[in-house]
Amino acid sequence: MFINEYFAQLQHILSASAFIASVETVEDARTPYEGFFKARIVFFDNSILSFREYLTTSVAPPKKYSYAFHYFKDKQLIFRYDNTPHFPSLKTFPHHKHLANGNVVESIAPSLSDVLKEIETHIVI
Repeated sequence: MFINEYFAQLQHILSASAFIASVETVEDARTPYEGFFKARIVFFDNSILSFREYLTTSVAPPKKYSYAFHYFKDKQLIFRYDNTPHFPSLKTFPHHKHLANGNVVESIAPSLSDVLKEIETHIVI
């Protein structure tokens, strides 16, 4: 799959959500198979998801070199998934999830669809 096809899939996922009020995206194809995608998504309850992925689509499934999904409301963290390698004791290292209470727990690398489904459980309109 070409990186632009992957970007189109992300755009389709975003356009299909009924909870999104606005979206700003940046697509940066570094090669035909490698690129960076960044988005700032505002939901109808004014919560925000800021996310980024740097990945290659030269393998299946695409390999994410780095990612972060940062979800917050009123400047307060609700959760964040990322793969920054700073919790080596976790079994899922480097993948982990930051919780609102400050704890960090094991996690797999989520997809954008997975994160949006989780966010829908937090949204109160």
